[in-house]
Amino acid sequence: MSFWHLRLRPLAWLRSLHAKLFLLLGLVTSVITVAVAYNIIRNSRRELERYSKQLVIEAAGTVETDIVERDPTFKDSDKLDQLLASIAGPDRSIFQIDVFKRVGKGNEVDLVRSSGQEEEIEWGPEIGSYLTLPKAQAELVDLNTGRQAWKVYQPIRAHKPGQPAIGLVRAYCDLERWEVVWDNNLKRTLHTLPGVLLGEFILLWLILRMLISDPIEAMVLTMQRLERGESGARAPVRRSDELGLIAARFNDMATQIQRAGEERESLIREIRGLNANLQDRIDAALSELQAKNDELAALVERNALLREELGAQERLAVAGQLTATFAHEVGTPLNLVTGHLQLLDAQKDLPDKTRERLHVIHAQIQRVGDIVRRLLDLTRRPQLNRKPQAFAALLQDLQQLWTPTLAAHGITVEAEVPPECCLDVDRKQMEQLFLNLMNNAVDAMPEGGTVRLRARPAEESTPGGLWWELHFHDSGHGIPADLLGQVFRPMFTTKPEGKGTGLGLSICREIVRGHGGEIRIESPEGKGTCVVFTLPGAVSA
Repeated sequence: MSFWHLRLRPLAWLRSLHAKLFLLLGLVTSVITVAVAYNIIRNSRRELERYSKQLVIEAAGTVETDIVERDPTFKDSDKLDQLLASIAGPDRSIFQIDVFKRVGKGNEVDLVRSSGQEEEIEWGPEIGSYLTLPKAQAELVDLNTGRQAWKVYQPIRAHKPGQPAIGLVRAYCDLERWEVVWDNNLKRTLHTLPGVLLGEFILLWLILRMLISDPIEAMVLTMQRLERGESGARAPVRRSDELGLIAARFNDMATQIQRAGEERESLIREIRGLNANLQDRIDAALSELQAKNDELAALVERNALLREELGAQERLAVAGQLTATFAHEVGTPLNLVTGHLQLLDAQKDLPDKTRERLHVIHAQIQRVGDIVRRLLDLTRRPQLNRKPQAFAALLQDLQQLWTPTLAAHGITVEAEVPPECCLDVDRKQMEQLFLNLMNNAVDAMPEGGTVRLRARPAEESTPGGLWWELHFHDSGHGIPADLLGQVFRPMFTTKPEGKGTGLGLSICREIVRGHGGEIRIESPEGKGTCVVFTLPGAVSA
């Protein structure tokens, strides 16, 4: 049965490839065309709303800029009326702009001018809350006329930064004319869509007929001639596409079948020969791939460690900058106070009691100055002044500093230090190390507790180099297991806001590492926190 018969018989045509492709492609193109039209309509409406919103925001911003630059005190009402009349009006998209000014120091406002009828302006005390807006705020509202409009609140800010808003601009943009534009676009799209779809169907029908139906019909007729015994029948070759290639190959089909059989047998023999050593090649390739994967995993792990170390160094740099800034800001007023104390102390008619108090104040200011200088020394990475230090004597001096704070919090200290424990350390660095650890222990035991300090020779000690392992254990609430890996990170703290800076433990780690030791934290659940670190030993103090 020829294709012409298929075209004359609808049911037969529906079973043909031409019909299936036409219906499928027609459905797809129809859906795509309708989807594109719908998307264009929807985007058109969104663009109109976005444009009208931006229009009213820019209008409010223009009014704010003009008021701030020309009349921030709202004294020139005529210029303000001219400005509002040039931007808003009943025959424009911006149909109304209201200008309010702040009254007093609160959030109360009063109407200054409006482009509409001022006696019909509605506003209440709640409008003052918009004075604190960081920028213009737009919202879509329903008007009494049943239409929608954009309403924008724009605070009027003075030139001086940090000053409160001096007033408020409220602007309205009517969407009625934009709705007309959108309705016109929608009607034009709906009127054009049927014609576009019809044109697509006609064009699709013709393309499928020329590209598919006619070439296939010619090949089918050639096959029928071959079936009838016409060995000279050949399919016409007049195209360079896939169907033309099929027609060309069809003419020498028998020869190609024989050649394909021979090539298939040769390929089978070749495959059998390759199978003998294929498994060996696969195993060698897998081994090489595994080695590459192991090398890549090692590189990834090293990269992660380097990245973590770099992050820690960056946070320490930030902490150093903050510390240097703080030390500078505190040091300047301390120098001024010291100068005034020296002037007071130089007076000869001061009572002895007053002069004694001045000496106490001066001593405490010098102590604060020493603290500031130590902070600056931390940022400058000072050279260690290492000397043999008897740990028992160092601990005794630290007890004098701890006693008032520990007594106020109900905390006791138990020390287990061998008499021969002598450290090769910088004394000032050690004072800072143990003061930081004790401060953390005090914060961890708000209801009191016990701090146990123990020193013993480290396991890695050798005759040529003695090391001591120190345990600083408190009976506080401990540290959650999921946070133990982060406690040495600069600026990280588990304390409530305002109670810690996140620098104490990171400074402790830098001090210990600066002396060549290592530090770690052990915190079993419900058993407090133990800071374990190693320090180099000395033969004698």
